[in-house]
Formats: sequence, C-alpha cells, structure tokens
Amino acid sequence: MNTSDQIVNAALNEFYQHGFHATGVDQLSRVAGVTKRTLYRYFPSKDHLIEAALNLRDTQFFEHMQAFVEAADVVDRPQAYVAFLAHWGNEGNFCGCAFINAAAEFAEHSASPHVLSKAHKLRVLNYLEVICAQAGAMDPATMAMQLFLIGEGLIVAMQTMGASAPLAEAALKSVAQIFRVS
Repeated sequence: MNTSDQIVNAALNEFYQHGFHATGVDQLSRVAGVTKRTLYRYFPSKDHLIEAALNLRDTQFFEHMQAFVEAADVVDRPQAYVAFLAHWGNEGNFCGCAFINAAAEFAEHSASPHVLSKAHKLRVLNYLEVICAQAGAMDPATMAMQLFLIGEGLIVAMQTMGASAPLAEAALKSVAQIFRVS
C-alpha cells in the first residue's frame, strides 16, 4: 500500500469511528503513521482528505454490496439488499452510514461531503432500480425508491438502537409486502 492509500484508509477509519469534525489532522497523521507535513504533501487540506476517504468508502461499499446482492437469485435481490444492510449492521465496528454521517456533519447542501453523500445515495438508488427491474417489478423506479427508504431507515435504526433481528425482520417483511404489490 502506498503512502497516499495508507493515509486515506486510516482517515476513513478515524472519520467513521469518531466523526469528520472531531477528527483532527494531528490524530490523522499519527494513526496513518506519517508526519503532518507528509499528510499535507498528499492532501493539501483536511477537506481533500475527507473527499478521498468518502470516495474510497463509496468504492468499498459498492464492492461489498454488489457481491452480497448478486450472489442471490435475481428475483431475491431486493430482499438481499436489505439482508446485506442487516449483516453490515451486525459488524462490530458499525457506526452507521459514513455518507449519512457526512451529510449530517456538513449540512450545507453545497459542501463537498454533502455533495458526495448525495451522489453515493443516488448511485445506490440507481442500482436498486436495476435489481428491481431484473427481479420483475412492474414499476422498478417506485419499488427502488421504497426499497431505498426501507434500507435508509434500517441503517439509521441500527445506528441509533443497535442491530437486532426484529429490525431486520421488519425491514425484510416490508420489502416482501411492497414487492408483492408492485
């Protein structure tokens, strides 16, 4: 792993665990194992590092989500998306969605982290529309939006209340119900 990747990986973990504003450059350089000068050589500002970390998270999330979802039969992929989220919520280091967290910390819609968060969520929504169409939904766009909202609600519920079987079961039942009527 090169120095830039080392810095971004460490930063993503710190931002995810502690928050974007609460994580300082001193902490980031220490955890990455580089001097502040080296950190600034690769990333001229903390904002640049936040952007790089969110871009990395977008890539990581999509790789994991697609591998999980696409391992299921085509007709089961909408439910597999929710199952993926429930599985993610049970991971020991789960701190919610980095993009929801970023949008909350950078509430101004024109702020770069907010813009990147919106782009990530639209990418998820577009992917959900594809899997809903493949699964045979009569109205894939509406089904995808409903699936997206169920998923986002599940993420926030798991972040605030902790992951649990009843939360996952309720989300999966909701998907089953809307898919039946779509």
